[in-house]
Amino acid sequence: MSHYVISDVHGEIDRFHQMLEKIHFSPEDTLYILGDVVDRGPSPIEILLEIMRTPNMKMLLGNHEFMCLRYHAPHAPEKYIQHWNRNGNGPTLEGLNKLNKRQRSKVLHFLRNLPTHFQLEIDGRKFYLVHGLPADTVYNEVWFRPYKDPIPSMPDCQIIIGHTPVTCFVHNETECYGRSDEEELAYVHELEQRGEMLSIFHHPQYIDIDCCCGYDFSVRRLACLRLEDMAEFYV
Repeated sequence: MSHYVISDVHGEIDRFHQMLEKIHFSPEDTLYILGDVVDRGPSPIEILLEIMRTPNMKMLLGNHEFMCLRYHAPHAPEKYIQHWNRNGNGPTLEGLNKLNKRQRSKVLHFLRNLPTHFQLEIDGRKFYLVHGLPADTVYNEVWFRPYKDPIPSMPDCQIIIGHTPVTCFVHNETECYGRSDEEELAYVHELEQRGEMLSIFHHPQYIDIDCCCGYDFSVRRLACLRLEDMAEFYV
């Protein structure tokens, strides 16, 4: 029995299934998904439906699910509608529109009831799993980013996040800033030139596992951590 963590699948169902095969995911295992299943990639609703019918897949709310819910709220203001429209919602809307009214209602109900974090203890080691960063509101837990927002001190607990692509920021012992779009593309080009792929980012305060699924980067990968031994898997 193993516990796995992935994040930010963004509709890439082929990578999702390849990862399940790679880790030999079984009914005895548990998969924690740190949000952002929807948007950008081709099959977000298909992945959501699979998660919904698989009891040992546990999902958190991500900022893209958050935008989806605000879009579908009664009397949603135009700014909420346009916000999601600017963030790759086409495949999600298309998938929702293919469902009948009852199915669509079940999906939105599922999203509304997603938690914003999981606190676990595996083999005596504590973990805090969250989409953005640990915080005191739903909004902050799905939107905060480590290069610009406060990172709580949790010395006896490993924080694992998604949300912030490992390409879009620098955060080490001496520097902490977000890359511009141009700097991010230059960094991706450097990796391509060196024949390298994106990998999980380990910082003393957190681990970031968002390796850019859903982006048009040849270096992107879906990353997975096994919590028992912190083994890393990529597809």
